Amino acid sequence: MDPRSVLLISDSSEWSGHAHDYLANRFESVQWYPWDYGNPHARSFHDWPGTDLLFSFKSDFLIPESMLTKVGEYAINFHPSVPQYRGIGGYRYGLDDGLEEFGSTCHFINNSIDAGTIIDVSRFRIHNDETETSLASRTAAVALAQFYSLVDDILTHKRLPQSDERWGTELYTRKRLAEYKSRSSARASAH
Repeated sequence: MDPRSVLLISDSSEWSGHAHDYLANRFESVQWYPWDYGNPHARSFHDWPGTDLLFSFKSDFLIPESMLTKVGEYAINFHPSVPQYRGIGGYRYGLDDGLEEFGSTCHFINNSIDAGTIIDVSRFRIHNDETETSLASRTAAVALAQFYSLVDDILTHKRLPQSDERWGTELYTRKRLAEYKSRSSARASAH
């Protein structure tokens, strides 16, 4: 077992449960904070002592600078979207924009949302009959495989790669997504 300490912040999905189990079988000290947007926070990190590794997996939890300064080695996020869609709503925007490929973006966490140096983008083809639900599920599976691979690299002390890919300039917020869906529904109703 690796002696480094780990904090996993994630949603409460089965995919995140698999990510936690993978860590728990490889590291001596693993803390897990599963949280879904809209639920009250069950934990405060004000007095958090820190960790060697912090992983954010499919999470809407915004990690403040006060936490990042207490990470000894790596703070890494697995963003369930391609880099052009920073923030949320990537599944919807990707389908509406007619993308042929989608994927999961693994990156270092910095002080801005989905803006840290990109480590890897794992892509796959979008099916013709893809829905937001199917795309979210397929993206989660790809993100989990990406997570396993990156954790294995960390365990074997491999140097983490850096992708040449860059983030999109726009940040897609929850408010923006709600307005977009409202406009899309209004257009659909008018036809």
